[in-house]
Amino acid sequence: MTIRLEYPKSGWVEINPDYLWEQVIYVMKDAGISPSDIVCMSISTQRSSFLCWDENNNEPITNIITWKDRRASKLVKQWDNSLYVRAFRLVCKFLYSVTKNRRYLSGSVLKLMNELVSMRLLWVLDNIPGIREKIAMNQIKFGTLDTFLIYKLTEGEHHVTEFSNACVTGFFDPFEMGYADWALKMFSIPSSILPKLVPTCGKHFGSCKIFKGVDIPIRCCIADQSASMFGSGSFRNGSVKVTLGTGAFLDVNTGDQCRLFGGLGYFPLYGYDLAYIAEGASHNNANVIEWGKTIGLFNNVQECSDIAQSVPDSGGVYFIPAFQGLQAPYNDNSAASGFLGLTQTTKKAHLVRALLESLAFRVQQLLNVLQSETDFEFDHIKIDGGVSNNDFICQTIANLTGKRVVRPVCKEMTALGSAFMAGVNIGFWDNKECLENLYKVDKVFFPKAELEHPMLKTFAEWERALERFLKWNTDS
Repeated sequence: MTIRLEYPKSGWVEINPDYLWEQVIYVMKDAGISPSDIVCMSISTQRSSFLCWDENNNEPITNIITWKDRRASKLVKQWDNSLYVRAFRLVCKFLYSVTKNRRYLSGSVLKLMNELVSMRLLWVLDNIPGIREKIAMNQIKFGTLDTFLIYKLTEGEHHVTEFSNACVTGFFDPFEMGYADWALKMFSIPSSILPKLVPTCGKHFGSCKIFKGVDIPIRCCIADQSASMFGSGSFRNGSVKVTLGTGAFLDVNTGDQCRLFGGLGYFPLYGYDLAYIAEGASHNNANVIEWGKTIGLFNNVQECSDIAQSVPDSGGVYFIPAFQGLQAPYNDNSAASGFLGLTQTTKKAHLVRALLESLAFRVQQLLNVLQSETDFEFDHIKIDGGVSNNDFICQTIANLTGKRVVRPVCKEMTALGSAFMAGVNIGFWDNKECLENLYKVDKVFFPKAELEHPMLKTFAEWERALERFLKWNTDS
């Protein structure tokens, strides 16, 4: 099922909730499985997308505002530069120097971003007529995608969210595993609209009631990247996986410690099973390849890989993938995308190679931040997601990082991880360690030593080119 995005205004990226719900029902009822044969359900969703609805009639008062939406850009800039936030950082810096409590370290490097739900929700509260009046009468509910789907599946019986989805809202404290009162007060977000926080697995999600006469218990709900970590069997402290989907997400298992990496754009998140992860992201990945298709550079993923390998290098051409700005380590919402270094001898193959190389270069940057701020030891990187089908990108990542890149047979680790968690919860598998044998390898990309130096040289030139594209969009 392809999710249909809507772009009602420049920078706005939405999903119609009624259309999404119709598609969910269609998929569930067209699965070819008798409801009575389903032992339980598990849900995994993208993070940071949300909506608000009227409790009186359960009608949405906003479309689903997705994680790519940039409508709050000016609000982000205003708040990030405000005296209030700057004072907050200074106070947290002082408290950290005294207590060494990492919660205060997190506050001392607080940087507001479009991707956080808090800023876009604040925009909704300030711009939707009458919403605060309805909130005062307890008529409004808020939810990220997981909350919305559970609410609909259980016919309004359960208004809940779980930790891995809540932790990317911007008003959740991963150190205390609860809503951050200071953030709710700072942004005037009323707690009355928020869903109840519950663990990732258990009976607190209720049952799906869309099949007449058959209630199917929902036993797990988990955010996409946490599910991917679980599905890939990244259970050990220091395990690394990269999901190459719409965005590129590099996640490392930090065990039972909630870790912050110096404010460079790695976020401490709740993973699963009382384990934390730290994540760095590039929000431009598969969408860059889709854009390449729309302008006629190639027709599909396999073709673009072949075209890129038809030339020995990019001919001095560099592409910067920043349609949604640049995340770690720049955290620049105003960065722009574009090609640099075009000459009269530039061919289409050079453009394609530069485009694909840029996606691998962003992964290298995320890895550089991880390695500069931690002592984790690992010799391979597990990858998944649709773009992992591109051999050229996978091999380039291996050559750049000097690590083996391991691609599984099943690329949809999010769905697999979600199912695995539910299976462990109901006792289908005894424990998560039993799942490690279910991870099947499709291909291993070994780093080619003779290409590492020239590739790193190209990477350095690309980073130099990237500097030209920072702080470009003055309205962000």
